[in-house]
Order: sequence, then structure tokens, then C-alpha cells
Amino acid sequence: MALVGPPAAGKSTAMRAFFAAQPGLAHFAVRVFFGRQAAAGTPLGLQAKAFAEQARWLPDEFVGQGLATFLEEELPAASGVVLEGFPRNADQAQLLDRVLAGFGLELGRFVLLDVPDDVATARVGQRQVCQRCDTFVENGVLVPDASCPRCGGAVVLRRDDAPEVFRERLWHHRESVRELLAHYAPRDLVSRVDGTGSPEAVAEQVREAMVFHVS
Repeated sequence: MALVGPPAAGKSTAMRAFFAAQPGLAHFAVRVFFGRQAAAGTPLGLQAKAFAEQARWLPDEFVGQGLATFLEEELPAASGVVLEGFPRNADQAQLLDRVLAGFGLELGRFVLLDVPDDVATARVGQRQVCQRCDTFVENGVLVPDASCPRCGGAVVLRRDDAPEVFRERLWHHRESVRELLAHYAPRDLVSRVDGTGSPEAVAEQVREAMVFHVS
């Protein structure tokens, strides 16, 4: 299952509640996966760090290599796989099809988290991110000198969350969603979930959208 939504839609927050209620699933998020690879010093991680140092987006084919590595490691013990925030556009959707086909798999459900722009904008103004481990910290109010509850690192407003940048990200998301719906709707894979509720309520809607069974 792929879960996609606008920036600051609460995907990661809802996923924490979802996985707490659905153990046994493997979870792939591009930023998290490559962050762990970088921390472990793997070849993928070192290459991802090099892209970051050059202020470059990770190329799609490189992300595909990461996803294939993830599936090789996680599939044997997983009852299912949830892709958070991936694919982002039609090119990545086609890449995902190819990677899954290599494992004899196909996507079971494309879940779109619907959140109005004004709600996403309000949410992004209430979060900071840890400079060390990249964990989002929901403070409600940006507190000077706050620290990450996971690792104790300094937390700051992410550059991508600056108002003018965030408005552009929302616009790109809307354009990308049109491509993704055109790719998945003919295959009857699309489910829409109201992302304005509590993390637990969103997690329950996501669970109901699943088409594979969790033992």
C-alpha cells in the first residue's frame, strides 16, 4: 500500500498510530530509509549523503535501488509493506511498478490523504525538525532552544517549511496528485482518506483501505 498526501498532512503522525495497531508491517519512507543508511555508513547511505551535500534531490533510479534493497531485507518477515510519501509523481509510479514486478509483487492500494491547504499550512507552522535525527517535533508553539525527545538534538524550522517554499510545495503536490490518480484510478486502486481527524481516526481509515490481510 502507498500512502500519499500533501506536505504537513500528518502522514508520519498517522503512521505511528497505524503501525502501533498493525504490527508486522514493513514501513518504507524515503527520507527515513536513506537517513538510516547514511547513519550506518552503507554504500547507499554514503551516496545519499553526497547528493545531500550537493543540495540535489535523490534521483528516481537511486530511490528505486533503495526500495529494492529495503524489500530484499524486509519482505521475508513482513506481512505487508506500506510506502509513506512514495511515489510522488507518475515517473515514480512507473518506477515503483518495475521494482515491485521484480519481486513478483504489485501495489494493492493507493491511499490519498486529503487535507485542505489551509489545514496543512496551519500544521506546518506548529512543527520543528531535529537537526540530528530528522524527527519531526510537534510543539504547537515554536520554543527557542527546544530539543528532540528522541535524541536530544537541536530542533529548528525546516527550510522546506518556510511559508514561500511551502506554498510552492503544495502547488507541486496538487499537480503530482493529478498524475498519480491518472496512473492508479484505471486500476481501481485509489482510496481517499480524510486527513483532518486525529491520528487514530486517520489510522483506522487507512486500515480499512488496506486490501491485504495482516495476520
